[in-house]
Amino acid sequence: MSIAMLSAISLICIDAAAAARPLPTSAAATPIVVAVQAATDPQLTTPPADESNPVILAPASEPVLAVAAEADESGPLAFEGESDTAVVQHFVDYLEQTTTLTGDFTQIAPSGAISTGRLYLRRPGFLRFEYDPPTPLLIVANGGLVYVYDDALETTDSYPLNKTPLKFLLSRKLDFDETSVVGVERGVNNVAITLASKKDDTEGELTVIVKAPEMTIIRWIVRDLQNGITVVTLDNVAAGERLANRLFRPPDAGGAFLKN
Repeated sequence: MSIAMLSAISLICIDAAAAARPLPTSAAATPIVVAVQAATDPQLTTPPADESNPVILAPASEPVLAVAAEADESGPLAFEGESDTAVVQHFVDYLEQTTTLTGDFTQIAPSGAISTGRLYLRRPGFLRFEYDPPTPLLIVANGGLVYVYDDALETTDSYPLNKTPLKFLLSRKLDFDETSVVGVERGVNNVAITLASKKDDTEGELTVIVKAPEMTIIRWIVRDLQNGITVVTLDNVAAGERLANRLFRPPDAGGAFLKN
């Protein structure tokens, strides 16, 4: 399997430059922190920075600075006086008590292309990304596999869930014998926790941004092995709703099983 294909799969994204559209107002109001990928992708573009949508750029060699507090807010950092270990435990407790999440998502791919859609998540192990037209993808995680259906090509490819950092969100429990906490960053109203695998089976790392002190997920950032950055921002999030099994039914087969 090509590096480009593995990168796209591990990000759970489609880099559809032709389908790029203006960032929705609800997402544009929140600052986004990404990393410059110019060293590996000189064609990288990002949404234009302005007062309503500041985009902070950092060298790709530095850690992703994922905390993005509103520019007009000031005050003590979240969980002031508590250790990073305690903050991570707050997140773990929240995640392991979460059964389902639904919400609208806005995704910025490494090239700067923007796509939107609907997310359904049921822990452990189930995920569904429904992309809005013209993006032709449907992505479903079920039974330890991720299925990628391309409506334009009428193909379905599948690969192991543990190849993607999103396994950290879908595992029943976070196993810190196999998972490293790479960093904990705090803003006034949010916290960013970056997770990576101690083994070589997972491609890249995941930064989860949660609202504090509620510890509800509002965004995640995936960095792949080539320092490509994908940002997924959630809106209209609801937790605990019952989700039908049919949402996580694998798409019809017809493509390849990607093992390597």
